[in-house]
Amino acid sequence: MRKTFFFMLLIIQGFPGILFGQERFGFEIGGYAARANWRGRSFQIGPPQAPIDSSLNYDDKNAFGVRFNLLSQGHWGGELAYSYQKNTVRLTRQSFTPADLEGGVHHFFYNTVLYPVRYSSRGVMPFLTAGIGLAGYHLSDQARARAADPRVGIGNLDSIDNRVALNYGVGLKAHVISRLGIRADLRHIFSDVPSYGLPKESANRNQMVLPIQGKLQTFEGSAGIYFHFLK
Repeated sequence: MRKTFFFMLLIIQGFPGILFGQERFGFEIGGYAARANWRGRSFQIGPPQAPIDSSLNYDDKNAFGVRFNLLSQGHWGGELAYSYQKNTVRLTRQSFTPADLEGGVHHFFYNTVLYPVRYSSRGVMPFLTAGIGLAGYHLSDQARARAADPRVGIGNLDSIDNRVALNYGVGLKAHVISRLGIRADLRHIFSDVPSYGLPKESANRNQMVLPIQGKLQTFEGSAGIYFHFLK
């Protein structure tokens, strides 16, 4: 809760400079490619189920997305971003064959952007950013059918598990020619761990549970191009 409050405060604090400044607004739209480095989660299934050491891991994969930067002015700006990566989550359970479940991860964010040297359509602009959004952890129909197979023993899973997600990071924008620019970003993204519809605990000894605490995290580096406009 404290982390969520901090991010909301940072996002809201950027609005006065955006809404009441007298300079021209900047708008940008562009695409990017990213490399995601995931941190897995280890956990133990406990009573009344038999104790089983388990883990949940996503593969390190490439993601592709678009960004729309709006109302950049002075030291502040806002940004909408969407990305998708095709990925496989591996559920490992002691004494069981690991289950590889294909699917993907959607990320949608609104970020506040802080420009220490003021926003400009020329030159090089370093920036800090933080935001809030959604992480959608998707499973394919084939993966869900495999999980429901009694021989695998996971159970019926939802096709997508949406979780509130937060991110923060740093970046650099550079003007190239005319309205074209390039940028590079480093981000830390985290959300609650998806359960895909499985409970965290159950009195039913035969019910598969995912009692995973903490956050599912990924560190992401990206590079992209953008087109900028002033109004």
